[in-house]
Amino acid sequence: MKEKEEKSLLEELKEFEKEKDRIRQIVGKIGGKNNTQVKRVNSLLIGMIIALLFMGGVLRKMSLELTMYLAILLGITKIIWMLYETKKSNHFQFWILNSIEVRINEMANKINKIEKKINELEKEKTEEKETAEK
Repeated sequence: MKEKEEKSLLEELKEFEKEKDRIRQIVGKIGGKNNTQVKRVNSLLIGMIIALLFMGGVLRKMSLELTMYLAILLGITKIIWMLYETKKSNHFQFWILNSIEVRINEMANKINKIEKKINELEKEKTEEKETAEK
C-alpha cells in the first residue's frame, strides 16, 4: 500500500511538472511578437499616409489642407486600431491568467489532499511502531 501511495504521489508530481511547463509556454507566447496581420495593417496605413503626403505635398494633386486632414484621419485610424489590438491582447492575457488561477487552485486542493494522506500514513506508521514495541 505504501508503494502504491508513493507511485501515485510521483505520478502526480510528474503531471504537475508537465502542467507547469505547458503553462510556462502559454504565458511566454502572450506578450510575443507581432503577427503578420499586424505588420500588414501597419505597413498599409503608413504607406497610405506617405502616399497621401507625397501626392498632396510634392505632386500637388490635392490641396495641402485636404492632404493634412486625410493624413490625420489615417493616423487616428491607426491609433484606434492599435487600441483595439491592445484591448484584445489584454483580454487574452486576463483569460489565460484566470485559467492559470483556476488550475493553481485545483492543484492546491490536490496538494492538500496529498498532505492529508501523507499525515495519515505517518500516523499509521507511528502507531504500528508503538504497537510493535509493546
